Amino acid sequence: MLRKLDVFSELSFSEALEVDELLHERVYEKGEIIFEEGDIGQGIFVVVSGKVRVDPSCQMLKGAALEFGPGEMLGELTLFEEAPRLATAIAVERTVMVALLRAEFSSLLTRNTKIGVKILARMSATLCRRVRRLLLGERHPPSL
Repeated sequence: MLRKLDVFSELSFSEALEVDELLHERVYEKGEIIFEEGDIGQGIFVVVSGKVRVDPSCQMLKGAALEFGPGEMLGELTLFEEAPRLATAIAVERTVMVALLRAEFSSLLTRNTKIGVKILARMSATLCRRVRRLLLGERHPPSL
């Protein structure tokens, strides 16, 4: 199941098993806040099932359609630095998510660089698509 999520899609079966041990699964009910703008982020979230809406206060992002569905990640900037979240994320419907925390990802990078590089490459590709769409003013889901 893990390899069906875009950020983990390049992992082999054994690599996915290693990453799976680091993930934290959580179920959010409709309307439940996943994280709030200003919270100090600790890592990324990946939607397994359901849908999440992100409500940013940043004017540049106001026009973007910021809904995330199965396989999509959010909150990835805090995987690289301990910084406040830039938006509030809310479950639009019952949503299952997995979280990869910064400390655990850092540990993984030390133990198994090959897995870390695969994850970072997928994250980079997603971030590039998002920035391109944002700069072009496209109203599409962030990582499609």
